[in-house]
Amino acid sequence: MRPRLPFNPYVLTLCTALAAVAFAHPGSGIAIDRAGQLYFTDTGRGISMVDAKGKLNEFRGSRFHWLDIDPDGRFADSERSFGEWFERVTPKGERPCVVQCSDFPFTFARDGNLYYADTREGRGRVVRRTPGGRETVLARDRALESIDGITCGPDGSLYVTQNTGGDETAIRKITMDGVVSTIASGFVGKEPVKDPPADTPAAYCRGLAVDADGVMYVAATGSRRVLRITPKGQASTILESAGPWQPTGVALFNGAVYVLEWREPAAAQLEDRPAWLPRVRKVARDGTVSTVATVER
Repeated sequence: MRPRLPFNPYVLTLCTALAAVAFAHPGSGIAIDRAGQLYFTDTGRGISMVDAKGKLNEFRGSRFHWLDIDPDGRFADSERSFGEWFERVTPKGERPCVVQCSDFPFTFARDGNLYYADTREGRGRVVRRTPGGRETVLARDRALESIDGITCGPDGSLYVTQNTGGDETAIRKITMDGVVSTIASGFVGKEPVKDPPADTPAAYCRGLAVDADGVMYVAATGSRRVLRITPKGQASTILESAGPWQPTGVALFNGAVYVLEWREPAAAQLEDRPAWLPRVRKVARDGTVSTVATVER
């Protein structure tokens, strides 16, 4: 089960195809380029960017939910809208290249290709898309319909968060030859949440990132926490968001963890996209937490 998502005016959403599944209002896209510029989704307005000097800027882009950076710009010459689901945000030819996606979690991998989780009912697949536009299926399984986060690990493999409803959540690893394995499971949802987000199971997880040592950082949205999970599956909390804030995405840069959070509005405004306000907080190596940017309307 996922939180609710309103009708997307830009592309056909999956609400009809997945009538039994709810979606999330806020986005979970957050990424940092090599120069330290941070981009994050704002489903009420578009794209926001924090430059290397800490200044918050509004960036051109649609109000989509997922975002990532193509560091070498292999997709920089793509059309602004491509592959039905994707939009190039940065100017054509500019490197690195920022891309966002309307309906599916996606990431750029070390092999230079784009990978996305096609979560439509009956599909359940992870798709590889080359810069030239050729698509092939990397892995296919009905369980892959419930992916809500995807990233590339240090060995080039993909890592995904899989939410199957209730207290069932896992992190899976998908190798470049399509082998799927479970890295961690049962790490959230066992303890009561004091102030759970609306319509969100306690175990619901979204964005994640993996560092050079294989340590995973997960936005455990349903419990308002960010978790650090070792390769052996040991989980600890590095950030807890007080309501009405909820974390949905994470990014790593220079040893720090950057967290995209959203302020959940009153119940009467849950379908009002601009009423959801994003912010980014930073968890330093020593655990110190600071606010990087807050969007106001």
